[in-house]
Amino acid sequence: MEVYKNNKLSFQETGWLKLDNAAKLFPAIVSKELTSVFRITATLNKPVNFKALKEAVEITAKRFPYFSVSLGSGLFWHFLEYNNRPPRIHVEEKIPCTAFAISRKDEPLYRILVKSNRISAEFIHILTDGSGAFEYFKSLLYTYLLLSGNTISSSEGIILPETPFSEEEIEDSYKKYFKKLPPPQKIAKAWHLPFALNDKPRFRIIKAEASVNELLTVARNHKVSITEYLTAVYLFSLQSIYLAEKEKGIRQKNHVLRTEIPVNMRNKIPCKTMRNFSLFILPEIDLRLGKYTFEEIIKIVYHFLQANSDLKQISRFLSSNVSYEKLIFIRVLPLFIKRMAIAAVYRGLGSKRFSGIFTNLGTIKVPGDMEDLIDSFALIPPPPNTSVKVSFSIVTFKDKIQITFVNITRSNELERLILTHLSESGIHIKLKSND
Repeated sequence: MEVYKNNKLSFQETGWLKLDNAAKLFPAIVSKELTSVFRITATLNKPVNFKALKEAVEITAKRFPYFSVSLGSGLFWHFLEYNNRPPRIHVEEKIPCTAFAISRKDEPLYRILVKSNRISAEFIHILTDGSGAFEYFKSLLYTYLLLSGNTISSSEGIILPETPFSEEEIEDSYKKYFKKLPPPQKIAKAWHLPFALNDKPRFRIIKAEASVNELLTVARNHKVSITEYLTAVYLFSLQSIYLAEKEKGIRQKNHVLRTEIPVNMRNKIPCKTMRNFSLFILPEIDLRLGKYTFEEIIKIVYHFLQANSDLKQISRFLSSNVSYEKLIFIRVLPLFIKRMAIAAVYRGLGSKRFSGIFTNLGTIKVPGDMEDLIDSFALIPPPPNTSVKVSFSIVTFKDKIQITFVNITRSNELERLILTHLSESGIHIKLKSND
């Protein structure tokens, strides 16, 4: 398989690349526990051929050289330093999404993992978001399956390793589409789950599977989308825990239950960036107004998402985020001061805006011949911080939705409430092994 070579790419010539606007947060907050690492997984119909995978990884890395970088530090900003190395291939680790040694210069900030019939890739958010990572991952799987002796008659929707990449793929789309807008409205601090943290290592996951058709039928009966329906289930379950705590006589400090939902901006602004380009919306219920029925929450979520996922509204967050970066006194602050300031703002504000995170990566589409060779895809979100504690994601492929909860507490009550609600609504839930 011939790989395209391009010797005119500015970042390869200079050896470095600026971090995008979203990525600038992560060097200041990452730790052994708060790793900012997510995992995407494909479960295949046959055991993995390691030799073919190794060759596919080396080939694909050449097509996506902007991932073959390490983190560098300048006087004022971090940057990505080109190292021209493919990712390491590991045996799948028992604990997913472990930290990268971001100070190391001899390996990129993503890795490939293999176990039995599973291939996974783990990325730190400094490089990209889930949508960008999946474009790489589909290309890797396509190359691997061909090298394994399979015939794939169509390459529709796949970035082929022999094709050149454009400068658009490495652009900071936050800056490109920035324009000065009124900032978003200030919001009250959110309520957080009361559960005690696990002993270290805290991170654990629960995986489940549901039928797309069953979930879609239930959502349509409520006249909402799957995202809107599951967001409502999430808030309704959080409310149950809040009220249970209140009934015990435990005073609740905050009363707003709020879910962060990442939005892939590539669906709203056509662009080819492979770096971070996600924003978020924050549907909420305020329990100072009383207890909500599920139907009331459905209605609130539906209207909130319809209004606030509009490009004009969500662009206010883009404007706000980039505006801070453009302030002259921020730009001239030495890096070590920036790091302390960013970490302080995150601890004092960023992690307190929402009660939980729900990520819908959407439907994964691959060519038909390739689809027949893959059983499922899944996304494991990054470990949540010690305020949020629990988050979950869904990925749709063929006729199944893979649900993944990530949790750093001793309780699985939130997961139980959500899955029970789905089951009682007529959606068959299959719990899956973590082996």
